[in-house]
Amino acid sequence: MSNLSSSLVKIGNRLLIGLRVRKPINAWDLIQSIRGVRLTVISDEVGFVILHTPYHAPLFTNLHRERIRQVLNAWQDYLEPIPTGATLNILDSTSTQFTRIDTAHEIPQVGVGIAKIITICGLGNAVSYSLFLRGSGNSRGDILSCSDKAPLTSLRRGVDVQLKPAPRPGSMIMTRYYPVDIDMGRHLVILGATGSGKTTLARKIVSTALTRNLFSRIVIFDMSGEYSLFFAGRGYVAIPGIDIAANPLTLPKHRASELLASAIQAASYMYNEDNEGFTFIQLEILERALERLRDTDMQGLYRALDELGQEFRRNDYLNAVAAVRRRIRRLMVRALMRNTLSSDALGSRLLIINMAPLYYLSQVASVTFILTFLELMRGRLNNALIVIDEAHRVLNRYVVGETIIEKLIREGRHDKALLTLITQNPLDLKHNVLDIVGHYVVFKLNGKSAVEASSLLGIDNEELIGLRPLELYYHNTDFTVRAYLLEDGDYDYAEASSTIYRKLLDRINDTNYVRAVIKRFGRALDPVIVPQVLDLGSRLGYDVKSIVEMAIRRDPRYMELLSRVVIGED
Repeated sequence: MSNLSSSLVKIGNRLLIGLRVRKPINAWDLIQSIRGVRLTVISDEVGFVILHTPYHAPLFTNLHRERIRQVLNAWQDYLEPIPTGATLNILDSTSTQFTRIDTAHEIPQVGVGIAKIITICGLGNAVSYSLFLRGSGNSRGDILSCSDKAPLTSLRRGVDVQLKPAPRPGSMIMTRYYPVDIDMGRHLVILGATGSGKTTLARKIVSTALTRNLFSRIVIFDMSGEYSLFFAGRGYVAIPGIDIAANPLTLPKHRASELLASAIQAASYMYNEDNEGFTFIQLEILERALERLRDTDMQGLYRALDELGQEFRRNDYLNAVAAVRRRIRRLMVRALMRNTLSSDALGSRLLIINMAPLYYLSQVASVTFILTFLELMRGRLNNALIVIDEAHRVLNRYVVGETIIEKLIREGRHDKALLTLITQNPLDLKHNVLDIVGHYVVFKLNGKSAVEASSLLGIDNEELIGLRPLELYYHNTDFTVRAYLLEDGDYDYAEASSTIYRKLLDRINDTNYVRAVIKRFGRALDPVIVPQVLDLGSRLGYDVKSIVEMAIRRDPRYMELLSRVVIGED
């Protein structure tokens, strides 16, 4: 086995190798097949096996290597060697978490679900062994040594040693035993309350993907502006309505109708932009207006609705026309009027779409933009990672029909287009999405959200309620492990926002003032990076410092400037 040498480690006078479990296995079947080496089995939320020798001398090196190689060849479908560092981490972790149980008089009943370690030093009429259980106690002991004897049949009756699969070692999150990676070859749903660690993990996933060159393109839909600031200088930050736009009316009419209805429903139920859903009559009106559409813009659709309103006499249809017109009016923003993507944005490997300004103005326009952009860009999303923050805004369980996001989840793996969906509440997402993805990271949750997420993981909801910030459960197809997120250290917004810094210095000839503002307000400065807002404000008589101060305070006058730029009234 090619990686045998890199996995063997010598500790004292022992030669040993750590193995992760690849497929579920009954350890007693493994134990009875082993000859010439000792074996330690760790049965926890995941399973490990450590093969080791009673002592090691150069004379026996080749003999011990050959015996270990024979075991690995016989069990290669079930066991895989792990690096020596991971093996040492396992030994360190178990030495503090497990206590030796004295079984000289009676073998305890240790069933499924109880974390345990059993070491077998020799088979025969009586098995030489030691048993360890998780918990505090004075008898820690060496988990690689044996201190008791019992018949094999008695041990098998008393101690259940079913081993569950364990993840490969990595570097992104720390489990009880060693660091592991999030699987970057699958769709992923990240769940957790505010401040639990969702954004920190998403940033780490994107940074890892960039460092390892895993995807041809990464697209982030940034609802808060935080990713735009964090990745400033590492990718292209685009703002809908300014340097990027996506017109749903350029889609085939049936897709445009479905998309607009889905977006309007999402905003209606999630944000109370309307107190009702999208009725069948309203959908009929929308489809009729699309059939009459001569110009592919929202104003043309609005005119088509006006024409329909002149033709109907029934009150229910007249009311439906008025409702559709009212809703379509919210979509008459620059971000949805045409298809625009700058060559810099198109050529960037990392594209961050800052949705915060558009979302502030209109939730339904924001949802419509995201769905339209993905529809229009689908052919360019091969081997892409798509990160959608606050995914419940566009993929909530109230929406009828299948959106482009669900299509990408169902079909995207064939094109290597993978999604990472981030949300605070699993109750807001469609059940079919959670079921199809089957790959979750769950941080702290409370109430019904914890109950829902715990059913996905197969654990008690109190486990999720009790998590601290950056603690999580990671669930893949074969395993569920508790872990914590390794932070990259304090984030220096002043350093990372050098792009913002330079733009402000170009307009404010006061270095100390610019540094102080960026250091103090960090994320709040994100809207100020829009040069068009500064230009419009200057034309209206505001000096740049006044515009900065208004943005920091979220002054209505600043929001009016932002609205005029995003909508297209500048």
